[in-house]
Amino acid sequence: MSIGVTTLLLFGGLISLLAMGVPVVFALGGISVLITFLLDGTNGLYIVATTTYRQITDPGLITIPLFLLMGNFLIHSGISDRLFKALNLWLSGIRGGLAVVSVGVCVALAMCGGFGPGILTMGLIAVPAMLKHRYNKSLALGCVMAGGVLGEIIPPSIIMIIFAYISRISIGKIFFGGAIPGFITAGLYILYITLRCHIQPDLAPTAAAEETCWKARWISMKDIILPSLLVVLVLGSIFLGIATPTEAAGVGAFGSFLVCVIYGRLSWKVVSDASLETMKISGMALWILVAATLFGVVYTSAGAQDMVMDIVQNIPVNRWLILGAMQLILLVFGMFMDDYAVLTICAPIFIPIAVFLGFDLTWFAIVFILNMQVAYLTPPFGWALILMKGVAPPEIHTKDIWQAVPPFVAIQLIVLIITMLFPQLAMWLPDKML
Repeated sequence: MSIGVTTLLLFGGLISLLAMGVPVVFALGGISVLITFLLDGTNGLYIVATTTYRQITDPGLITIPLFLLMGNFLIHSGISDRLFKALNLWLSGIRGGLAVVSVGVCVALAMCGGFGPGILTMGLIAVPAMLKHRYNKSLALGCVMAGGVLGEIIPPSIIMIIFAYISRISIGKIFFGGAIPGFITAGLYILYITLRCHIQPDLAPTAAAEETCWKARWISMKDIILPSLLVVLVLGSIFLGIATPTEAAGVGAFGSFLVCVIYGRLSWKVVSDASLETMKISGMALWILVAATLFGVVYTSAGAQDMVMDIVQNIPVNRWLILGAMQLILLVFGMFMDDYAVLTICAPIFIPIAVFLGFDLTWFAIVFILNMQVAYLTPPFGWALILMKGVAPPEIHTKDIWQAVPPFVAIQLIVLIITMLFPQLAMWLPDKML
């Protein structure tokens, strides 16, 4: 079977299955097994077994459940509610302060538990609070969803771990490569919120918050310092070369367990819920990784890598046009597929192209992941939109959620372009690692 026919069957079959509503993992795995059988018969199915076994027994992937466990323990410790109240005390005099606080808490949660906790907890805590204070719906929803997806680019991020696993480059370098672009994105969110609330005061009509004494503010610092110390301990140990990411993740998981103890929130239910949630998300991520890796193995073994490299080598265009085309493909894929699936399908094909074109792999990883961050906010598949619908108050409709994202998507695209034009934003911190 020619590589052209294989390409048509693989991608045509995948798109057809997804259009029929088949879950991504079954669509990827099913079409991969079918094409393997058509190419090599029953003997070819040995690839399915070996690929699956290799993925699920790789010790490097233990980092995923450990960081997830760290985040889940912190969420069950009530840290998000404490951070929201503490930061609100410090920013009580700023117009749009609740929206700014929501972004700030999402940044803190991203540094503690990656993507998801920010949207879920702030959707339950901050959105009702902003609506109660008559904030504009789009502003209230948009700042929480956009802040929540910062967990994709601010370390420790699960998608960064998977990219590092696929590309075989340092997890620590990718972690710290995303820090500056991530904080720039958060800063631009806050700048946009404050400027827009200043220009349109009706978006956040409660500019003058109730009087808050400095004593209450200083007391609230105890709710900020503890999680900050944990984040510094985990990420600092990686940056200084004291611990590997896997060791740091283990320390973080144990530290978040101690935070539950200190806050008096530890119970069998907390341990059970945190562990079950970790297992569910880890299982989802790892099964998608297995299926998508199998998809890549089948496509590569059919000769796709040679075909793609021949095309790239023979196209007489500037390398930046090829990079732009890759980004456009990722944006389109991200609108319809899970980011784990997009990553594990596209990264094995795009990484050799990036190396051939002379791009730094750490920088390329951050550009890739910034693109995946956009995918979380773009309908119809955007995970952030789905999660928000699940936790938003009953009066919030899907239309309200979709209308809230365009300004924040624009900011994400601006940061993506800036990072492409100024690679040192993603490379400066990794170069300083010990």
